[in-house]
Amino acid sequence: MTRGRFITFEGIDGAGKSTCLEFVRAWLQERGLSLVTTREPGGTAAGEAIRRLLLDKNTRICADTETLLMFAARAEHLEVVVRPALSQASWVLCDRFTDATYAYQGGGRGIAFDRLDILRDWVQQGLEPDLTVLVDVDPGIASKRLEGRGGEADRFEREARQFH
Repeated sequence: MTRGRFITFEGIDGAGKSTCLEFVRAWLQERGLSLVTTREPGGTAAGEAIRRLLLDKNTRICADTETLLMFAARAEHLEVVVRPALSQASWVLCDRFTDATYAYQGGGRGIAFDRLDILRDWVQQGLEPDLTVLVDVDPGIASKRLEGRGGEADRFEREARQFH
């Protein structure tokens, strides 16, 4: 194999993405594959700083800024984590990727998909997941799961049900 595989996990908050990712990670690890697990936004020092800003319930961010921050975190993530791992034949398992941006910033915030396409093409430079696992769950069930976690909801978790 000349490069690793890139698998992303998508779904609303509380859907069970992290649980599915952990199951796949353990399964692949048992088979002796080299693995990197990561998340978006985040995965790097800069990405985690952007994540804190994006999730801060007290920070107001306009939709365009939010979208640009998502892609800025992604650009750093791809450069520092994903591409190097893939080039070393590691498998990369990522909690969220560009599909989440189309859902949250496109569908949720109303950013035109053609604008998202331009940013995707610029940042990803043709890199797409080899597989995307979509974890689909009723928003009511996901909401109850989130409530069961305790703690304060972040900016996205506080959005109305229609957003999700």
